[in-house]
Amino acid sequence: MHHIAAHDDRTGSQDAARDRAVFEGQVRRLLPASGHLMTRRLRDLLRAELRSGAFGTGRLPSESELMARHRASRDVVRAALDLLRRDGLIERRRGLGTVAIREEYVVAGAPPPAGRSLEEHLALGRISPRLLHWAWVPAPPVIAGRLGEVAVGTDCLCIEYVLLLDDRPLAVFTNYLRAAEASGLDQATFRDDFYTLLHSGGVDITGCDMGVQAGRADDCAAELLHILPGEPVLLVEQTIRDRAGCAVDYALGTCRGELQLAIGGIPRIDPTGALSHRP
Repeated sequence: MHHIAAHDDRTGSQDAARDRAVFEGQVRRLLPASGHLMTRRLRDLLRAELRSGAFGTGRLPSESELMARHRASRDVVRAALDLLRRDGLIERRRGLGTVAIREEYVVAGAPPPAGRSLEEHLALGRISPRLLHWAWVPAPPVIAGRLGEVAVGTDCLCIEYVLLLDDRPLAVFTNYLRAAEASGLDQATFRDDFYTLLHSGGVDITGCDMGVQAGRADDCAAELLHILPGEPVLLVEQTIRDRAGCAVDYALGTCRGELQLAIGGIPRIDPTGALSHRP
């Protein structure tokens, strides 16, 4: 009897070891290898350097320099550079090495301060709009729900335009502006940016709410932004508010993928402060 019990214990141990081995194999298949994680980290670091202009001439350091700087193997460096190449950010040119082929832009997510144009605020180059649509429309339910004190079917001004940087399209926006603020706008004055247009019509704004989501360009957006259908884009939702905090404009936009929206000054929130005390 003791011999049989010992045999059963060994069999159980073997079964448990086999189960652990199967489980560990499944985990390894689900989780990326450490080399893949290192490649991803290096790709992200190099992309951040490209965005910040660290490689002034647009030429990246050699593979050997990158290996020494980041303490990475040649395989990891080459794999990271290949990811950047697939993203359309770099290419290898004979006699030059690895060079950046696409600019990336960091733009402020907040509107420019009063009296300052978007062009001055961004300091990237000449900012101008290409107007696509300017018409009064009855507010659909979703727009009425976003704007302050606007009932469904109430007229609002729909302004759709492409935002240009030195005549290069960066984004396309569709704005729905309340009638009270829109009545003072003149289409002929829309030559700089949307915030300047609001200011010219006496609309006093103080800030905005913004949401950003990853997406892919549809055929129409791709044509307007001079990119390929299906390319990565940023889908932007913006609500502009007046000094009283009332929503006066609601906009939906599609931005090219090389734009990074910088949103700073976000305070830390203490979630315990919102909890009610229970005795």
